[in-house]
Amino acid sequence: MAGCTGAQSPVEELADISTTVKFDSRTFGVPASPRVTTAKRVPKGGGRSQVGKPYKVRGKWYYPKDDPGYSKTGTASWYGPNFHGRLTANGEVYDMHGLSAAHKTFPLPSYAMVTNLENGSRVMVRVNDRGPFAHGREIDLSAVAADLLDFQNAGTAEVKVDYVGRAPLEGDDTQMLMASYEPAPGSEPYGDTIMVASAEGAIGPQRGIGASVTAYGAQAGLPGVRPMVGESEGRGAGSGQGFDLRRLLPLDGLSSFTSSYAPVPSGGGAGDALSAAIDAEPERIAIGTIAGDLAARVRSVVLGHGRLVEDGVPGEAGLAATLVVDRDVDTDALLRRLWQVGAEDAFVVRD
Repeated sequence: MAGCTGAQSPVEELADISTTVKFDSRTFGVPASPRVTTAKRVPKGGGRSQVGKPYKVRGKWYYPKDDPGYSKTGTASWYGPNFHGRLTANGEVYDMHGLSAAHKTFPLPSYAMVTNLENGSRVMVRVNDRGPFAHGREIDLSAVAADLLDFQNAGTAEVKVDYVGRAPLEGDDTQMLMASYEPAPGSEPYGDTIMVASAEGAIGPQRGIGASVTAYGAQAGLPGVRPMVGESEGRGAGSGQGFDLRRLLPLDGLSSFTSSYAPVPSGGGAGDALSAAIDAEPERIAIGTIAGDLAARVRSVVLGHGRLVEDGVPGEAGLAATLVVDRDVDTDALLRRLWQVGAEDAFVVRD
């Protein structure tokens, strides 16, 4: 993590990022929370493995757990430039150019298969963040994952989400994740060519590839990767080592993404009101369940940095704490401090 906090290399390609969501620094006269990195190439791994304790966001309780039989349909949204380079819930760095996602209850990190029910396309993603908490949505995907499933312009899509299993902490699993991508039946693959790994590990162009998640997961030694219902085996094999998704996908178009949230149709009215409310809202950290010495340490850390809200946890000891962060506070730095004192379940709420 420390390696990505220093000065950028003069040849490092910067990401297309935005700072308009949560609050406008020009309006409030204070800077937005600094990012871990502003580079397009984001470090992979480096986070923590956790299931998490119960937590409360906007009056609703969530209970994280390892749920191998999880399979639900619901609405997917995507988030991108506003959070690129910032910390995810398990301490990894969010990469809008990668294949990742936020889910409210899955273990972190883990894998999920997401199928667009409107066109049949699907891809496996790395779940390393918490959310989404707005409008009852099921999962929040990275910008590129939404692009692969062809709903980045619409903003949302009806999807099926299948829990696949726990993911390893270290290493770059981009190659394996990209190999799982299956475009909509009868459509052209993403872009003109999709680059995939052959069984020998060489990279070569293929058209219409939908490689087996099972084969790639087994080859890479990834825990918990199991066959999905109706999936045939043996369509591909390869290594999940050190691959850069930017070599696979034409990402230049991402500069037009200006919101980390599902776009709201233009034309005034409710859409403009929603945008204004998002811009004016301070950031929040869901700290999780605290008790005893941990509660004392948390209160000491957050003192003077915002408004601490504590609620009783139904059926359990302790309190569920949420911090409404003052606008002049570096949210990610405060998040790291909370982790250091033992509040390992804390994360920045991203609606």
